[in-house]
Amino acid sequence: MPSPQTHLPIAVQELKIFQAPPLPTYYVDRPEYAQELKKRLLTNSSDPRTLVVTAIHGLGSIGKSTLATALAHDREVQEKYCDGILWATLGQKPNLLSLLSGWIQALGDHSFKATSVEAASNQLRTLLYDKAALLVVDDAWNTSDAQAFNVGGTRCQVTITTREGAIADALGASKYSLDVMKSSEAMELLTKKLGRKLTDAETKNAKKLAKSLGYLPLALELAAAQVAGGTSWTVLLRDMQQEVARLKSLDCKSARDVNDEASLKKLSLRASLNLSVQQLSDETRSNFIWLGVLPEDVSITPKMTATLWDMDDERDAADELGYLHSKSLLLSGVPLPDKTPTYRLHDLFHDLACNLLTAPQNPKRKGNLAGLGITLPQAHATFLENYRKLTSNNLWHTLPDDGYIHQRLVWHLEKAEKIEEIHKLFAEESENGGNGWYEACDRLGQTANFVTGLARAWELAEDDKQVKTNRSQVIGLQCRYALITASLNSLAANLPVELLIALLHKKVWTPEQALGNALQSSNPKQKAHLLTGLANHLPATLKKLALSEALAAAREIQSDYYRAYALSSLADKLPSELLPEALAAAREIQDDYYRAYALSSLAEKISQMQKPQLFDLWRENFHILSRRTRPNLLSDIEALTPVIFALGGAEAIKDTACAIQYVSRWWK
Repeated sequence: MPSPQTHLPIAVQELKIFQAPPLPTYYVDRPEYAQELKKRLLTNSSDPRTLVVTAIHGLGSIGKSTLATALAHDREVQEKYCDGILWATLGQKPNLLSLLSGWIQALGDHSFKATSVEAASNQLRTLLYDKAALLVVDDAWNTSDAQAFNVGGTRCQVTITTREGAIADALGASKYSLDVMKSSEAMELLTKKLGRKLTDAETKNAKKLAKSLGYLPLALELAAAQVAGGTSWTVLLRDMQQEVARLKSLDCKSARDVNDEASLKKLSLRASLNLSVQQLSDETRSNFIWLGVLPEDVSITPKMTATLWDMDDERDAADELGYLHSKSLLLSGVPLPDKTPTYRLHDLFHDLACNLLTAPQNPKRKGNLAGLGITLPQAHATFLENYRKLTSNNLWHTLPDDGYIHQRLVWHLEKAEKIEEIHKLFAEESENGGNGWYEACDRLGQTANFVTGLARAWELAEDDKQVKTNRSQVIGLQCRYALITASLNSLAANLPVELLIALLHKKVWTPEQALGNALQSSNPKQKAHLLTGLANHLPATLKKLALSEALAAAREIQSDYYRAYALSSLADKLPSELLPEALAAAREIQDDYYRAYALSSLAEKISQMQKPQLFDLWRENFHILSRRTRPNLLSDIEALTPVIFALGGAEAIKDTACAIQYVSRWWK
């Protein structure tokens, strides 16, 4: 394992992009896992065409994200992935388009307006095509979500953390299963978290406590925070044992006698969390519970919590967040550009906070935590009313930017059961007569959030209950949302190639941005035209990608005429490795004239290939062409005359002519 110095963070400024969260000051190295993972990250793939994917798999709270964070802070890893480390925390219901767009903007493209997850993934694939970047996909719960982030080039690697081993298998990832800490590692964590050495008497009780907590890192952090707050090891151990017993008694009868290791670890973590929340003051406990109204894995900032907690001063919110973090009830997030700390709520803690929102204020069962006793719709409505105070004339598009609400407004409105308000949101007009919510999102570079919200509004409009009770309104909303979507598609894909080239030459756009916008076109004919025209204006690595995508688009064109034209335009630009695919695309054209036109356009370029490869290509395709009628084949032979000459010179042309004459005499 590398020396401890290897894991010291280097200045973030040394990397172009660094999105990993801070490494905890009490981080404990786990060499039995870190060595192999680091070795894999530093090893180049044996197949340069394959994106290497690694999965860190294990129970919740076992330290998967912390291990990934440590690797991201490693000096050698940062040197290998010198173009940056991108990080996305997914959770169970991620806003994929927003997360992908965040990566796109981090890579310097602020003009790309993604209208779908597929378009955003394709743009990232373009931006990362020749980059050396580490892509960390944290807390993945299903395969399709994780797949959207498998977008790197040959110098990239993807690292996924997940509780679901099936995700690693589905993605073809190398899986590293993470277990609980060793006893020695658990003691080191407790010592580092406390910031002092333990006495002999403390060590004995601490070891007992660590064992009772199942050596789970998160439970150990909570315990150490309580000891730091004045609770003795003996009292904490006693309380833990009582709380675990109480939780077992509350579970269903079949679970009361559960003794399997995984279930006991979960109970110990729940017990540790409950005890930590019990120790909070009434006001702070209420503030912790209100965090349950937020989505999972969201970035928690002082600005948005000041609104959530209805505080007048953002500094008070910052102090409260810092206190919860000191009690290990909040995880560290990625600091804002101005160095303001941000935080995250572990999903197990989020579940508890969410449950306590609706739990009774006076619990009937002894030992149960007191809740707020409100419904979830009421909680979301209260939060929204705090935000409404910040608007002008109750128009949501006038909300000031706090880095949160523009991403989540539609979600909160739905949770508050204010569906009509969602439809009104997308009909708000700005002072200049435009769509108010679109302009607000676009101004913040968050059109992805507008698109995601719009898609959800459309789904809600088509709810079965709505269709049955008010079909005419549903149809009106369908038309409105369809027209908005089509308008966004037109904005994204209808730039003329001349404008793309001009924006590139004037350095308004980078080559990656120009290529990404061309790739966003959903019309194969238009896409092939844009990419073909743009290719010669791109650097070599991106030119190859553009031509490959142009050829793929050409193969999707259904019209024989337009496919032949697209292939003809591509013919003189294609590298030799793409010629077989181009020939196959031409071969599939049904119309004799247009097929011959495409073949003759490609023939000159194909004839320049090395003879062994050329003959193999000729043999393969000529067998297939022979399946057509004789007039068809004669037309194809004429189109391929340059290839015949390249293979056998004048003699081959002469022999071909003789063959045609002989067969024509035999079969009229």
